[in-house]
Amino acid sequence: MSAIVHGGRLDAAIAEYGGECDDWLDLSTGINPNPYPVPEVTYTSWQRLPDEGAHIKLITAAKKYYNVPEEYGLVASNGTQAIIQSLPQILAQQKVAIVSPTYEEHFHCWNLAGREVVKVQTLDEAVERADIVVVVNPNNPTAMTYKPDELFKTAKKLSHKSGILIVDEAFGDVMPELSVVPTMSENMIILRSFGKFFGLAGLRLGFAVSSKTVSDELKLRLGPWSVSGPALEIGAVAFGDQRWIENSRIHINQNSEDQAEVVEACGLQLIGNAGLFMEFEHENAAALHKALLKEHILVRPFSERPTRLRFGLCKNMEELERFALAIKRNV
Repeated sequence: MSAIVHGGRLDAAIAEYGGECDDWLDLSTGINPNPYPVPEVTYTSWQRLPDEGAHIKLITAAKKYYNVPEEYGLVASNGTQAIIQSLPQILAQQKVAIVSPTYEEHFHCWNLAGREVVKVQTLDEAVERADIVVVVNPNNPTAMTYKPDELFKTAKKLSHKSGILIVDEAFGDVMPELSVVPTMSENMIILRSFGKFFGLAGLRLGFAVSSKTVSDELKLRLGPWSVSGPALEIGAVAFGDQRWIENSRIHINQNSEDQAEVVEACGLQLIGNAGLFMEFEHENAAALHKALLKEHILVRPFSERPTRLRFGLCKNMEELERFALAIKRNV
């Protein structure tokens, strides 16, 4: 089975096209380019195994931030990827539908577990064909969004056949009104990512919100110390920094609107904008991707959809001007 290509991998681009890391503009991911200012971490967080008190503090802060209802559980892990890989081990349903195109690890992990997995285009088709439905909201890479009511209806239909709806809200922080967590139902599992919005993907911190039965099984599967001491400490502080959170949402939404407008003016068609990333279409997208690499700008192409490119968010106006000039020179 071939490896899945993700965004990032700047080292590989440098190896082929030269330059140093600081020379490159990496727009291949959806990670906030203006990250949360990492607070000073206590020495004991590095020295000792993560303790229960620090874990409880993080979970309490995360539950408040995500508006988790009291009757549901929340599990922390070293990134949502670990949870995605664990879910096939604890859910018994055999037929899985992935609303696609989307984050390929969902299909990969269910397929690797030997389940009957199909890619579908709509929620209705997914419900017809499977007992487990996976949807990413906002979707990566298309930035398509689903209203909570649509997802609640899907979960209700699945409940009639003991089905499960998995909603990956990895990029949901910018659009909190889309989250189904506050009013979720028993047959939903919601995935949330810390690193993307807070710009600290290397910290490896993710969450699953679910029924307490599922969360208990997830905890057993993930094992002890599934989150590092520094991640527990930093996450708890960041979740409580309401001023930074509100200001970042405002800046991300404004900056992404500005970037989308600038790129459209360069001749590309906007498909969708999720705040931290946006997808565009252009008939010569593959050639543009290669040309940008020569200018030390890394964006995300898609071999199965060769007219599409995904762009992460520029850090500031200087980066956006560099990006726009490079596009103009090569379209």
